[in-house]
This record gives sequence, C-alpha cells and structure tokens, in this order.
Amino acid sequence: MLATEALPVAAGDPDAFDIRRLAPLATVLRSSDGREFLLFSDGCHHLQLDIVDGSLLAGPVRLRYALSGLRHIEAKTLTLRRLVLLYRLGRFPRGLFPSEPRVHRWVLMLRAYEGRMAGASDRDIAAVLFGRNVVRDDWCGGTGYLRLRVQRLLRRADGLVTGGYRDLLPGGAVKKERKRATGLFVTG
Repeated sequence: MLATEALPVAAGDPDAFDIRRLAPLATVLRSSDGREFLLFSDGCHHLQLDIVDGSLLAGPVRLRYALSGLRHIEAKTLTLRRLVLLYRLGRFPRGLFPSEPRVHRWVLMLRAYEGRMAGASDRDIAAVLFGRNVVRDDWCGGTGYLRLRVQRLLRRADGLVTGGYRDLLPGGAVKKERKRATGLFVTG
C-alpha cells in the first residue's frame, strides 16, 4: 500500500487524477476518522493506496506520494509504476503483475478432484486432463507415469481441500491445534 495525498487541482491540470476514469475497478473505503483507502481490483489483480490527506471523491485531484527511506522502497515504487500504467491503459499492466508459476498445477489438481467427486475413474480424469490419445498410448505403458501423475494430483488436491489451501496464502499455513477434552478446533 502506498501512502498518498489527494490535493486540490486546477481545472484542466494535465496531471489531474480522476477516480471516475477507473470507476469499474475502484472501491473507496472511508474510515470513521475520514481517511480514505482506495482499492483497484479486476478480481485477479489489485492495487491499494492509503489516502493520508484529502479526498478522491470530490473530483479530480493531484496525487502526491510518500516515498521516503530505503526500507520497502521497491514495493512502493512498483505500486507507483502499476498505478501510472493502470491510469494510462485503463487496465492492469500484465508485465507488472507476474503470474503465479504454480497456477497451472493448481488448476490440474482441482480439475482432477472435481472429476473424482463426479465419479470419474483415474483413467477418465487423465483423458480429460491430458487427452484421450495420450491415455490410449501411455496408460498401460511400462512406467505407469501417467497413472502416478493423476494419483499425485489427486493426493495434493485432497491436501488443498482439507486445509492445505492455507499454505498458498501469504505467511504460510495457519497452525492448527485440537483440544481433546472439548473437541474444540482452534486456529491461530
């Protein structure tokens, strides 16, 4: 999150920022003390600004950013670069939002899990995920790699569904404890 001031601007200022230009992507939250927090999101990507002074809601403003010190400066400047391109393009810049390298594997795991929940056999799951020709040629092959791959996907999907999804969140897994006497499930 980037600390930002929203300053009054003269009409026609070429550096004016008008939130209405990005209205479909923008959400403004106003705290009880009047401070605003701006979130841009398209469902996959997001960008946040902490408006420490002024308001975005009164019309076009000039934004002034708090970039000081060396700690976390890369994250702050990346946020600023993303904001500039978002405003220019009207969409999130793909090059500044790298994709998660594990997404393809997660999708395979969840598709395999859905297939099993629908009653499909491991072979049927493999045919949907990797193609009928691959399954026809390799399912009964000497190494069994395709069968093992589907089994690994299903094991890992089971792990995600039974709480392993927490490992995907920033900060890692939420530690779990079970209290035997009460049967109470505690997270923390």
